[in-house]
Amino acid sequence: MDAEGPLVVEITVTPSAAIHRIRTSVFVVLHGTWWGRYDAPRGADGKRRQVKLGPYATKKDAEAALAEQVRDVRHGTHVAAERGLTVARYLEDWLAGKVRLDDSTRHSYRQHLDLYLLPGLGHLRLVDLRDTDVEALYDAMRLIGHPAPVRPSQTLLRLLEARTDTASARRPLSDGTLRRVHSTLMSALNTAVKRRKVAANPALHVELATGRAEKALLWTEHRVEAWQRTGARPSPVMVWTPEQAGGFLDYAATDDLYALWHLVLFRGLRRGEAVGLPWSDVDLDAGSVRIGATLLQVGHRVIAGGTKSATSARTISLDAGTLGVLRAHRARQVSMRDELGAAYIDTGLVFTKPDGAPLQPDSVSQRWDRLVTRSGLPPVRFHDTRHVAASLTYRATRDLKLTSQMLGHASTAVTEAIYVSVFADVEREAADAAAALVPRAQRPVPTLCPPETMDPAERAAFAGIVAGQEGWGRWGLNPRPTDYESAALTG
Repeated sequence: MDAEGPLVVEITVTPSAAIHRIRTSVFVVLHGTWWGRYDAPRGADGKRRQVKLGPYATKKDAEAALAEQVRDVRHGTHVAAERGLTVARYLEDWLAGKVRLDDSTRHSYRQHLDLYLLPGLGHLRLVDLRDTDVEALYDAMRLIGHPAPVRPSQTLLRLLEARTDTASARRPLSDGTLRRVHSTLMSALNTAVKRRKVAANPALHVELATGRAEKALLWTEHRVEAWQRTGARPSPVMVWTPEQAGGFLDYAATDDLYALWHLVLFRGLRRGEAVGLPWSDVDLDAGSVRIGATLLQVGHRVIAGGTKSATSARTISLDAGTLGVLRAHRARQVSMRDELGAAYIDTGLVFTKPDGAPLQPDSVSQRWDRLVTRSGLPPVRFHDTRHVAASLTYRATRDLKLTSQMLGHASTAVTEAIYVSVFADVEREAADAAAALVPRAQRPVPTLCPPETMDPAERAAFAGIVAGQEGWGRWGLNPRPTDYESAALTG
């Protein structure tokens, strides 16, 4: 006897014409398929709930499935499958229940649902969702931005219908986008398993392309020449040399946001950290900046938020040049505030619009792109200023830990794998230093080819020189070595 009362075990036998329900623990065999039926624990409304299992080809299969399900009910491990629950309704309920999400993450989840998961999978029942359905969705996502096949799948048509007709929406999806959508689906389905709405996560073993972060490359002279000819970047992540970074700062010296460009190129602040930096976290006397807040772009809204992670909250030291730039920037800002008077919006932020209002993070990136294009320098994204700052700091200090701390990374492995681009001269210095550690005896200079303008009399003096001695020689002039041990070599 259980707390919920005795479980009544039934078998429903489905013959060709009618359904005979036998409310007994004795199974009666009729011609047709076999079904199991049992009383599940009452729901929150107190109403009786009956669950049907099947169909099964034999009585033995039905008995085994029924016994397993009854055992799970008694042990509290059964799956409370809701036959009418669709993937769409479950995903909406799941997102609504994520009360601890920050606004930017919720915005990303909302986009993943609206653009991909709801159009692609929402019509299916949750208990019927299979890995093949998930794979079909990802296959359709990979076709976005490419010429449509002659007979597009219904999944692809639903995805295209959900998208806006803009240039950005028509671009192919990256492997990174697929991985992020997959991560959202995995989180939702893992919750469904924990809540016993499904027995297993059908997306668990769906394979995606390897998510390898692009390694930053330096804009060397040869790469710049190739870019000027073809317009193609060698890598999505490119890094300026010190000379190129200096050239940009010289070009942008009169820009209103010059101090922002200077700070991020030397100290590697993230975009949200820079535009959300308050003067209260800047100590010009001590020469430091504390990173503890951000401004994030969520759709068309700008919201205040915390740092990306616990290690992103950090204090960064400033060099004398950057301190001078910030002091000059503050003086101009105070002058503008005095000029505008009551019309000035005092947000307390370091970098603002001329009237003191907060900057739009996306607008900052767009302004950066315009300045880079006008400067004639090879393209570098705003986020890649972190790579520039990392490379400059590592080049000057050879200290990976210090570089990692400046960037706010949890591990030096992230810094080393992605952010540090070793400049060519640094690499040459390392190679020369390593070679200098190995002592070598002085050897004669290998035989060289004589210039064609050598005096004939002088040339005759070298006629008897054997290979390996100092002197001149040219193709066909040196005698064949005769001191090899192998006759195969000497002929």
